[in-house]
Amino acid sequence: MSVALKGFIVACPKCGAEKQINVPESLFYQKKFGTVKIKVPQGAVCKDHNFIVFISTKGKIVGYDVIDTSVSSNGDVNLSEEIINLTLDQLIEAFGFNCVAGLIHAKLFDYPSFVLRSEKFNINIEQLDEMFDNVIPLKYRNNNAIRDAEFDNNVFTNEDYFYTAFKNNNTNAFLINNRKAVIQQPWNTPCDFEKSILDNALGRSDKGEQLKYLAQYINQFIKDVEFTATLLENSKKISEKDLVKQLKEKLIVSTINKKRVLIIKEFIKQRFSSELSDKIKN
Repeated sequence: MSVALKGFIVACPKCGAEKQINVPESLFYQKKFGTVKIKVPQGAVCKDHNFIVFISTKGKIVGYDVIDTSVSSNGDVNLSEEIINLTLDQLIEAFGFNCVAGLIHAKLFDYPSFVLRSEKFNINIEQLDEMFDNVIPLKYRNNNAIRDAEFDNNVFTNEDYFYTAFKNNNTNAFLINNRKAVIQQPWNTPCDFEKSILDNALGRSDKGEQLKYLAQYINQFIKDVEFTATLLENSKKISEKDLVKQLKEKLIVSTINKKRVLIIKEFIKQRFSSELSDKIKN
């Protein structure tokens, strides 16, 4: 019996070469949620590169990754020189610890975010957004770029009116100002995870290595999420207590506790589906 195949036009993320690849349709029947990961070997699309293509269960290409470029064999995350030059200390000095933690959460969990300002500041917003994109695995980067908006005293009589109007027009956005204050947080859970990894990265004596460690912590979290999602796909339901127990047995390099499970559950709800996250019962 012949195997039913589905064709996809894919593009190499390194050189842009395009070609059709054929994927067994059975891969999509076996997976109800998330994405199917297809490894494209060197020579299949272009002669020089091998890469990964991520396809949704609905048959839509949702992203690419270049094999072994974001994490090297010894686990170090590679970042461009321009991004390394922007340090976490500079960000915290400009925005404050809580605001930086919130920006990480917004980028990772796919919320829009804005810096509301009444004056110019030294941090380039595009560079800031690129920096956070580079510490998140390619598959989970999104179109919600960090942007800024300037208070115009010709339009608003004071900043409070400006903040109120902006919040009303951007109810699902994370908003901070240039004076280290959180104006709006669209999620209910505290940013304990982001504060923890940010604090650990700041503890590194080599300032140039801080972003690499931050990327490693995020990569490990994503691995925990994807393992959990696989468990849930093969379960009707599971209690938080039982899930903690199973993850502790399988994810020996991670610190698994109830807080970790709750943030994993929130990520799955926001980035995968509420149907999948709802399988985790209190």
